[in-house]
Amino acid sequence: MPSPWIWAPPGVAALLFLLVLATGSNRSIFLWLNHGGQVLGPAVWLHLTMLGDGGVALALVLPTIRRAPRAFWAALVAAVIAGLWTQVTKQVIDLPRPLGVFAPEFFYQAGPAYRHVSFPSGHAAAAFALAGIWVMGVGRHWLLRAALLLVATLVGLSRIMLGVHWPLDVLWGMLGGWIGAWLGLAMYGRRGWRTSGPGGFLVGALLLAVAAWLLVSRHIGIPAIMPMQRAIGSVCLAWGAWEMLRMLAPMGWWRAQKRRWDG
Repeated sequence: MPSPWIWAPPGVAALLFLLVLATGSNRSIFLWLNHGGQVLGPAVWLHLTMLGDGGVALALVLPTIRRAPRAFWAALVAAVIAGLWTQVTKQVIDLPRPLGVFAPEFFYQAGPAYRHVSFPSGHAAAAFALAGIWVMGVGRHWLLRAALLLVATLVGLSRIMLGVHWPLDVLWGMLGGWIGAWLGLAMYGRRGWRTSGPGGFLVGALLLAVAAWLLVSRHIGIPAIMPMQRAIGSVCLAWGAWEMLRMLAPMGWWRAQKRRWDG
């Protein structure tokens, strides 16, 4: 029987989605969570929501390029699937955001004042895609698995706490991200792609560009998280570049360059 770590997270998300949909409690749960979550203060939720940004999520994949090629390729596949899951759904179902339903003084809202295309949450999908890769692949480390699930859940909840998504948006995003992670791991299990070849270096170079972009980009639209965004970009850029340089050693390139430098 498959491990509960594989089927329980998407099962719970699907069950809660159906429950909220059947009871028509989407808006009431949103208001309850949005008001109650402010006890932690906006800074906590703003920084958590940053972790679900697509650019940040891709940069966080970069340091695994040499040490964990399975996680690297599976995460990239999961990112594509989760992106399609959210964007296709958004094109089919155009629901108003909370700011398009409630008056601004009725709830807490931070960040860009979005009013349309609410369903589903891309941040929740990205967070659960990354978390799913590791939760389904770290073996017996149950504490790490639980911590990753907790962080991913908090990232999803941050979209409600900041007033930009409904509970149904978040739950559907969680489900899509987890499915993407499962499919990514399954595809890697069949293909077994390497990261030390030209394809791996090309993708790595693209992710290096993403990490560098985080140093200057203001695409998230939240000035308060810029220092943390730049810190993540800097760490992932330096770490990823170092891992890619180390991958060159088995190919003989690094030794040849060292001999040339030594004269």
